[in-house]
Amino acid sequence: MNELERTALNEILRTVTYIAEKLDELDSKISLSDSQALEHQEN
Repeated sequence: MNELERTALNEILRTVTYIAEKLDELDSKISLSDSQALEHQEN
C-alpha cells in the first residue's frame, strides 16, 4: 500500500469516526427527548 492510499484510508476512517460520534450524540439527544416526552404524557 503506498502513501497516497494510506492517507486516503486514514481520511476515510477519520470521517467515518466523526460521523459515528455525531450520530451517537444525536441518538443520545433523541433518547433524552423521548424519555422527557413519555414523562410528560404520564403526568
